[in-house]
Amino acid sequence: MVENVTINGGARAMFLKGYLPYRLNYLAEMTSEATRAIYRRRHGLTRPEWRVLVNLAEAESLTATELCARVPMHKTKVSRALSALEARGWVTRAGDAQDRRVAHARLTARGRQAFERVRPEMEAATAAMLAPLSAEERRQVDAGLAVLERLFDVPGAVGGAADAAGENQVPPQRSD
Repeated sequence: MVENVTINGGARAMFLKGYLPYRLNYLAEMTSEATRAIYRRRHGLTRPEWRVLVNLAEAESLTATELCARVPMHKTKVSRALSALEARGWVTRAGDAQDRRVAHARLTARGRQAFERVRPEMEAATAAMLAPLSAEERRQVDAGLAVLERLFDVPGAVGGAADAAGENQVPPQRSD
C-alpha cells in the first residue's frame, strides 16, 4: 500500500498513498464530483440538500440530529439544507410531542416526486462509474466498503457497488 519513491536522492515513503483518511476522502470527492452535475445543474440542489433529500426519501421522518449522523455533515449545513428544501415545498417539519426542541422532517409529495426525478439519473451515473469493472471487481468493491462500514459502525449500511449494478444477489445456501 505504501509506495517508496526517491526524493532528493533518498528513499522516502509517500505518506498519503498509505494514509486511509486521505484516500477515502479523495475517492469520496471523485465519486461525488462525478454526480454533482446531476443534482446541481439539472436539479438546482447543493450537495447538502441532495444528501438530506436522499436520506429523507429512505425514512418516514428524521430529526436534524439523525440527519447529521446519516449524512454526515455539520448541523448548520443540515439546518440550511432543511430550510432550503422546506422553502421549495419538498420538506415539512413538525414538532415532537414530548420534546419541543426536536422537529421531525419528512418529504412532502412534491419532495418525493423531486427525489424520484433525480434518483434514476444518479443510479445511471453510479452504474456508469462502475461499468469499467467486472462483476467480480464490483463485488470486491462492495465487500471492501462493507468491511469499512463495519469498522466505522455505519448505521444501516446496506448495498454498494454490486447493488448499483444489480449483482448483489446472495445465492441460496444448500442445506445438504
